[in-house]
Amino acid sequence: MTLLNEFSLARAVVDFEQHSFVAWNSKFLEHTRFTENEVKSSKPEDLLTFGDSPLPLFELREGQTVQYLSCTARRPFGAEPAPGYVVKSNSKLGYVMLDLFAPLTAEFEQGRSVGRQEERDRIARLFHEEVSSSMLAALFLIETAKTELEEADLPQKEVVTQAAAILTDVTEKIVKVIDEPDPNQR
Repeated sequence: MTLLNEFSLARAVVDFEQHSFVAWNSKFLEHTRFTENEVKSSKPEDLLTFGDSPLPLFELREGQTVQYLSCTARRPFGAEPAPGYVVKSNSKLGYVMLDLFAPLTAEFEQGRSVGRQEERDRIARLFHEEVSSSMLAALFLIETAKTELEEADLPQKEVVTQAAAILTDVTEKIVKVIDEPDPNQR
């Protein structure tokens, strides 16, 4: 912790495997308004929100990577979140750097999330307006052909039955993907 105190910016080190803070400096406590006891007794994910899209910085050697991801420190009620970044090594240790000078980072992340949800909504609307009726019509025609082939006891009924099953499965998967909330949205 003594070494981190030499930095004039808010810094901390987290261990993602042990789910704990390893070290932090006084600027980190001051900027986040966390107490030392909160940092000692809390998991990093209790006090920090990590971005959902890590970016690889470079490959050190096979299987050993370093990632860069955004983070936001939660702060007491009424205080703006403290945006920053984490440099994460091998998914184990992370070096947290809170950004004291660019509050737009949190706004950018929020805007990206809103944009992602708007795109999901647009795709869902297009599916319901333009694709779903055609898929349902195709399913109805296949089911009709299947019934007629079964009644005539023709061998093609198996192929049509498989096609109906595949189309039904695909339709259900598409509806599920469109209707489920985005797991990355919290």
